[in-house]
This record gives sequence, structure tokens and C-alpha cells, in this order.
Amino acid sequence: MRHYIRRGGFVWTVGLSREFHLKRQSDRETLDLMAMRRQLTALRSQYSDNLAIASLLNRFLVKVAFLSEPKDRDHEQYLRSEFAETLKKVEAITSRKPAAKRSAPTKPSK
Repeated sequence: MRHYIRRGGFVWTVGLSREFHLKRQSDRETLDLMAMRRQLTALRSQYSDNLAIASLLNRFLVKVAFLSEPKDRDHEQYLRSEFAETLKKVEAITSRKPAAKRSAPTKPSK
């Protein structure tokens, strides 16, 4: 089952495969930082038990937490690319296979 959530230029597909990306916007539209923060917060809540993902998302949230809008076009492009890179890192972390558990060491026989 898949759920589609569309908010302010973002498309977040949740299901068997997870896709997170920014929807193409026209040059006149500015980046919707509120939607970005909502998505990052929801993603952080989803992976709250994974410290690596939570830390990664927290670092990016700090960058956008108090911005009301990007300073200029270059700053907007920087935030878009950072958002995309952050989501790629989250995907990489979630796609890793858990480390194989080691068997308990055996005691030498006497």
C-alpha cells in the first residue's frame, strides 16, 4: 500500500520503496521551507530509533530552522541540493544490511 503526500513542491512516497524528492518548480516559485521542515521532521520521527539518521536530519534541520525564505537564488539552489543529498544519505543508511551477529565465543575444552 502506498500513500502520497504532496505539500508545497515536495513528493513523499511511502510504501515498500521510499522515494523523497523535490518536485520541479517554475523559476518564479520559491522553495517552501515550511514543507521541507515538515517532511524532515516526519522523516526524523519515522526513524527515531536510528541515531545515524536522526543526527543527519537534525544537522540539516538546524540549517533551515530559522529561515523564512532563501536569501537569493544561489542559496535556494544550495538548500535544494543539500536536501537532495541528505535524502540520498538517508536512503543509503536505510538500505544497508544490518551487520551479521557474531556467534558467542566458545570456551576451550579442558
